[in-house]
Amino acid sequence: EEEQKPREPIYRRLVPQARRPVVEAGMRYRSDDWMMNVLSIPRSYLLLRRIKSHLLFDQLVCILTLLARNKLGWKRLAIPLYGHELLGSFLGLLLVFRTNSAYSRFAEARNYWATVSTKCRCLALESVSHIRPYAPKSAEKLEQLLLAFPDVLAYTCLAGNTKARLPPFEWELLYGEVEVSNNDVTTASSPGASSENSNKAMTAGVPTEIVDELVIDPSTLILHKMHRYLYEAQCETRSTAQDRTLFNLHLSTMGGQVNELSGALSGCEKIVDTPVPLSYSRHTSRFLTIWCGLLPLAIVPKFGYWISAPLMGTVSWLLYGLEEIGHLIEQPFVPVTDQPSYLISDDAIDDDRASQTLPYDIGLPICSVAEKIRTEVEKIISIQDNRK
Repeated sequence: EEEQKPREPIYRRLVPQARRPVVEAGMRYRSDDWMMNVLSIPRSYLLLRRIKSHLLFDQLVCILTLLARNKLGWKRLAIPLYGHELLGSFLGLLLVFRTNSAYSRFAEARNYWATVSTKCRCLALESVSHIRPYAPKSAEKLEQLLLAFPDVLAYTCLAGNTKARLPPFEWELLYGEVEVSNNDVTTASSPGASSENSNKAMTAGVPTEIVDELVIDPSTLILHKMHRYLYEAQCETRSTAQDRTLFNLHLSTMGGQVNELSGALSGCEKIVDTPVPLSYSRHTSRFLTIWCGLLPLAIVPKFGYWISAPLMGTVSWLLYGLEEIGHLIEQPFVPVTDQPSYLISDDAIDDDRASQTLPYDIGLPICSVAEKIRTEVEKIISIQDNRK
């Protein structure tokens, strides 16, 4: 029997759902989606949950200010609105720069994966058209590595932790036939673990003769093997001198494309390993907290009892939501997909960015992108060349 998904709470089932564009068909949002976008605000569970402490704190300050002025008679509990008006433009600049810096990381990640898609396609076409007729054994090995590379890069982009895993056949392709507990060696390493514990985890259940090779990152190892099989292809071919010249030219071109895959790998590692400067994020958070925290003292005397609380909630939601969106898209690689994926570990459900979102909500659905590239490469290498 199929496992039944837990039903949503009744209040969420009554809330309409915003239209989701069909990304594969090239559809995007339209200006007439505004009504459904507003009505579906309660479904923004991830964003609301992350900023709820801020919202509750500001509402509490607003209510206490109202009670102090109306019940205790503290009419002098107020500040001029000019300070917020003066600092509002500076706060807006901080938020814009913070969000833009986060979005630039998303755009950069998308470009790196576009490069990976292009180079994997080119390498597969070169292998089928120019390498396979002269060096079929080396071409077959290279094509298997091309199939595995998107998966291995996705694993690297997810920081190599328990949110992702490599299938056993890809582990065997990289490190040979090894016995791995739970069919998943890649979940053994953790970015936060010490080097000693990480080495022990990575080598758990692995024969000692390949332990030294295991310290190499899987993405780096797969690129090394691509270069090695290109060299073996040169040794394998027995073509004429004229054909060999053209053959070597293709090998040289493919070697350059493998190096470009290495550049994309380094770019993805840079995004994973280097956050937006923490001092900038902290100062923006402090500025926003103080500005919103003191806002009730400025708006309560001006707007009165009935308008102040809703106004305060709306302003806080808009500003804190904008800040949190920057935090969410700063790490653009998300282990989320709209279909079951062999790359996503069962432990990924602990990541609220994966369990509470859909593809392209806050970042790149990296596993779906990897599987799409792999499928494209698989179709290319299935082409039969009938040349004699």
